[in-house]
Amino acid sequence: MTLHDLQTALIKNNFDAYIVTRGNMFLGQDTLDEENKIKELCGFSGSAGTLLVFRDKAVLMVDGRYELQAALETDSAAVSIVCTNDTVATWINNNQEQPCTFAYDPWCHSASEVDYWNRALKKHTFTPDTKQIIGPRLSNTQAEIFEHEIRFAGLSMNEKISKLTAFMEKNRLDAYFMAECDAVSWLMNLRSNCLPDTPLLRAYALISVDGSVSLFTSDFRAIEVELAAFNGKNIGVSFGQTPKQIYNIMKNQRIYPVNLANPVQNWKAVKNPVELQGFRDAHIRDGAAVVKFLHWLDKNWKNSDELGVVDKLYEFRSAGEHFFGNSFATIAASGPNGAIVHYHPDSRSNRKLDNDSLLLLDSGAQYYDGTTDITRTIALGKPAAEMIESFTQVLKAHIAAATAIFPEETPGIAIDSIARGRLWKFGKDYKHGTGHGVGHFLNVHEGPQRLASSGASYPLSANMITSIEPGYYQPSAYGIRIENLAAVTESEFPGYLKFEPLTMVPIDKRLINKYLLSRQEQAWLNDYHRLVAAKISPLLTGEDLSWLQQACTPL
Repeated sequence: MTLHDLQTALIKNNFDAYIVTRGNMFLGQDTLDEENKIKELCGFSGSAGTLLVFRDKAVLMVDGRYELQAALETDSAAVSIVCTNDTVATWINNNQEQPCTFAYDPWCHSASEVDYWNRALKKHTFTPDTKQIIGPRLSNTQAEIFEHEIRFAGLSMNEKISKLTAFMEKNRLDAYFMAECDAVSWLMNLRSNCLPDTPLLRAYALISVDGSVSLFTSDFRAIEVELAAFNGKNIGVSFGQTPKQIYNIMKNQRIYPVNLANPVQNWKAVKNPVELQGFRDAHIRDGAAVVKFLHWLDKNWKNSDELGVVDKLYEFRSAGEHFFGNSFATIAASGPNGAIVHYHPDSRSNRKLDNDSLLLLDSGAQYYDGTTDITRTIALGKPAAEMIESFTQVLKAHIAAATAIFPEETPGIAIDSIARGRLWKFGKDYKHGTGHGVGHFLNVHEGPQRLASSGASYPLSANMITSIEPGYYQPSAYGIRIENLAAVTESEFPGYLKFEPLTMVPIDKRLINKYLLSRQEQAWLNDYHRLVAAKISPLLTGEDLSWLQQACTPL
């Protein structure tokens, strides 16, 4: 379907506008390319955004990560780009003065979101598109489902379900309906290959208080049949994470939905000892693979391009034990492409690696025992003094967050401010969060914890995993980001927490002006490099080992 086709359909169905999401009925999860209606309609391929299609115009709402990318991928004559952190409701309230009938797919918006529209925007009408005029939102691609073995998961399915049934008994529930498929995957110790980079099982789950479970992966008509058995019963459901259509089905079946946040999201955010050890082990193997790549790059970058970098890094990683696949599409951004925060090279944008410039390389892998995500900014030739100065300033921001000691239950926004504050001193900032939670052989971006300047009120606790990734981006010139994953651990002070680095890859010393670092900052970097060398050296030999030892020498 084209944008014009949808605008024609709006007129035919007596709608003034359509609210188009990137995702489908698995809210907040990744989608396949053939399911991405925003890309189909306007060309934008970023992982976050909302498209408002009116009869005579279209507005694409994106955040700062995608401002440059959206402008490059869309037709400015047909689509207006709005870079904002506002919600759809806020934009409509501020920009749509005339009463308007908005269509939406009730499978693709949460019950809370739709209810808020109807409460807060009373002069407008929000109508569910029961005909699905923009087409199906779920691919017919068949997926292989497999067990995440207990040696990796740490807890059995029965142990997890027993904890959930105890939660239901405490809250006087007859069942819980779970729409978050990452939580379903963790609860059931099940994974699949339905997505290219994320091994979760895309399924809803209905769990009875007696411990019986019904899974729904594609036949959503069966949901209504299964729910019918709970007529007059109390079913727990997270209104903020469950499609409006599920809520409608419950009300039609005279079920009493009880709005309770899914407790599994909190349980899986705090890793068990087996998961934590898996993360540590996976990062050591991953670090060895990345070091082998960096050694190769030092010798071969002059004859390489971005897509070649993507392929070569995958080659090194895929040879490792317990490797499943990438954890997201690799960002290999040469020179000015680095300023596009979530740039991904393709055959049209692919660039040769530039002399005297930077390569921003953001990548990760899925291993059965852990998930990795690392960004390194790499010197090619002799980068300009301005690039070295900016890199060193970003490093100072990274160290500030990485060395933070903070009280238990500190919200992520506090850590974000610590990192960002170091860059503010130089008049610099970045339009993305400082960190995100990471799933265990699940989503590489996974909450509820975040380190960000907004929406990051969830308290941090021991045994969570987060990234630490401040950056700086000079449009049309270069991009810099330094990212490690870290575990939240107890500090030497009772009631206080700190970060344990998990990522084991050297930071490029060629881009550091050590005279801009304090003694404490230099000591952190030297200690980090000693740790990297100690952890990775046993997995390397010959020239790879020599390269690592040189990369980890003190400043």
